[in-house]
Amino acid sequence: MSKQEFANVAERQWVPVVLSGEACPQWMRGIPKEIVNLVLASGIFNDPRVIEERGVSYSGLVGGIDIYRYDQNDEPLGYPINKDHYVIILDQDNDDALLVHGPLRDHEHWICQLPDLPEGIVVIDTFGD
Repeated sequence: MSKQEFANVAERQWVPVVLSGEACPQWMRGIPKEIVNLVLASGIFNDPRVIEERGVSYSGLVGGIDIYRYDQNDEPLGYPINKDHYVIILDQDNDDALLVHGPLRDHEHWICQLPDLPEGIVVIDTFGD
């Protein structure tokens, strides 16, 4: 993913935003729009971090994206929404690129409803907002 695709998120310094429409990065446009319920993102460029997720260390972490999508196969089980988490890290070989790792699944992968969003959360719906 290009850094430019994540710049509007990173400038908000870890304050979550909703991504919609053209603001969604190119790599996620292969996910059928009719199943995507919500995309939340947050990050920052000037304070990369190191995290460990399920025994894997990620260095250069600058953000994350959560995609909440409908899954008809999980609906009979009472969990019609799946949350897929992606970590965004700096590409050590290309200063203008970010690497996307995921989906990472945790205890919040199978959920019965979308999260409550704070009132006034910023929605970004076009590239370059």
